[in-house]
Amino acid sequence: MLNSWWRGLMAASLVWAIGLAGCGDTQSPWERHVDRGDLLFQQGRFKEAKEQYAAALKEAETFEKQDPRLPRSLTKLAAVHDAQGEYEQAEPLLNRAVNLNETILGDRDPQFAASLSNLAALYFAQRHYEKALPLFERALQVREQALGSDHIDLTLDLKNLAGVLAAQEHYAQAETHLLRALEITENATGPDDPRLVERLNNLALLYRAQQDYDKAIPLLERALAINTKQYGAESPGLLGSLNNLASMLVAQGAPDKAEELLKQALTITEQSFGPENPRLVSGLTKLADFYRLQGQFEKAEPLLASALEINEKKFGPDHEKVANVANNLALLYFLQEKYAQAEPLFDRALAINEKTLGKEHPIVARTLRNYVALLKKTNRAQEAQNLETRIATIENDS
Repeated sequence: MLNSWWRGLMAASLVWAIGLAGCGDTQSPWERHVDRGDLLFQQGRFKEAKEQYAAALKEAETFEKQDPRLPRSLTKLAAVHDAQGEYEQAEPLLNRAVNLNETILGDRDPQFAASLSNLAALYFAQRHYEKALPLFERALQVREQALGSDHIDLTLDLKNLAGVLAAQEHYAQAETHLLRALEITENATGPDDPRLVERLNNLALLYRAQQDYDKAIPLLERALAINTKQYGAESPGLLGSLNNLASMLVAQGAPDKAEELLKQALTITEQSFGPENPRLVSGLTKLADFYRLQGQFEKAEPLLASALEINEKKFGPDHEKVANVANNLALLYFLQEKYAQAEPLFDRALAINEKTLGKEHPIVARTLRNYVALLKKTNRAQEAQNLETRIATIENDS
């Protein structure tokens, strides 16, 4: 089955072309709407961005039929629909953009390939792999014809294809594409270029999906070595590589090496950003989770307590980030049968999630499920049954 890490890799590959342009006095109405939409999109203000992109599209509809601003407007409006999970609204926009780009630019233009990839990625997000795969294959073919078989821009299409194939557990085919992407990048950049890191990570994750750690770990070690050479041994630029390698070592059954890497990542974060920076929470949580899995609860507890305190200071007592850590700390107490300490934290996490997400949100259901386990352990069967009924209602409605 498709894992969340692979979906994240695919999401990072979309070619929405959202970017900021300088605002000048000579801008046309279309340019002003696009620039405002881009800024709002990057700020996460999707409703307002949608209004600006819709206005840009309305302007573009008045242009000449061959004007490339029309497919660009369609793509931008589709992007904001996609960001909100509004796939049905995005699909006709992207279909139209594909057809227009083919007519305006021809079927050998890289921008046409990008529009094919955008539509394919939309299908991928909905797990419509049978629709996504031929579009990604065609995008690769178009770009090969336009740029040649060894151009570094092909690596995007190769990664996309590998993602769809991995989602369907066609690992051998996915491996072929990722190995080719790695070879193209290495030939274009040399053996120590930071752009190789993503290629190495992608291939390592594919091997991890097959539990082939002997192939995965050397790739991640190489990625870490490249990042260390590029950024230095104490740079935040190492954090991704350290965490990836640590996770793989845990899966392989090498906890001592993994612990060392997680501690290194935490030290780098604290030295780079300070002891109360919210970026520290991720490192604290990862190390705490490592100790939890090793059954070393006494080491995990102070780490989560620190993470909770940092989030409270930064975001306030009622933020969902506080709820996440409170829930994790409650689970840690629950595993140690410290039910009196766990219950108020479950209560708090539930109250925050209900307030910030709504009482019918799936995350609320997950928090309730944790609470049910505690109620059963403390012989409160009726309370547990009442919450289970509520969980069933939430899950049936979602």
